[in-house]
Amino acid sequence: MHISRLAGLMIATAIGLPSLAAAESVAVVNGVAIDKKDVDQVVATIVQNSNGQAQDTPAMREEIKSRLINRQLIQEEARRRGLEKDADVVRRIDEARSDILQDALFADIVKQNPVSDAQIKARYDELSAKLNGQKEVHARQIVLATEADANAVLADLKKGKKFEALAQARSIDPQAKQNGGDMGWGNLSGMDQTLAGILKPLGKGQYTQKPFKTNVGWFIFKVEEVRDAKAPAFDQVKPQLARQLQEEQITKTVNELRGKAKIQ
Repeated sequence: MHISRLAGLMIATAIGLPSLAAAESVAVVNGVAIDKKDVDQVVATIVQNSNGQAQDTPAMREEIKSRLINRQLIQEEARRRGLEKDADVVRRIDEARSDILQDALFADIVKQNPVSDAQIKARYDELSAKLNGQKEVHARQIVLATEADANAVLADLKKGKKFEALAQARSIDPQAKQNGGDMGWGNLSGMDQTLAGILKPLGKGQYTQKPFKTNVGWFIFKVEEVRDAKAPAFDQVKPQLARQLQEEQITKTVNELRGKAKIQ
């Protein structure tokens, strides 16, 4: 079984934690006990983060125990060689400690300021209201290296050649050969306003009559479909909105700390 990076981090953390209760060891390495609770902690984390793909099995526990034993031996050897006093190692440990403290603070901020379902629904209603009257377009693009190439493609379009086929054959965008220049659906109010200004006047099936120059190349756009913007289902975006509100609370707290701090 492949153990994820998260599991590796959990193993590293488990070794460094002192036991607060009577330990039940699964192994003893040069006199140092490997606590069963450390194995339990790593197993629980793997199973919880596997989306149902990993199960708590004897084989998994045996592999984790083996990794914990190896990690203990590695740490002992590193200390024997004096590496824990190496300046670069000390710096990296300090950085890791700072990152862990930051994550712990952010988790505590979220814990102390739980996001309610009412807050999430209010944010959803706010975003939904902004979509009222908005339009979404399904567009394609062809990117050319020169204006002459772009005008040649426009001439082919006027002769009735298919936009998608020309994108696959002529566009310098590598993805165009697979997707025919498909840009997917985009909300006109949420995209770059220069692009929105180009696409907005186009109706279904229409393409730009002049190439648009950027630092990437010369663009020709086509609108495949136009529809009224519609908010995704609440349950679909609820986790994303919850994270957004949590991140806003973290940002607010950090800004408050900056406001109170003496920074020179």
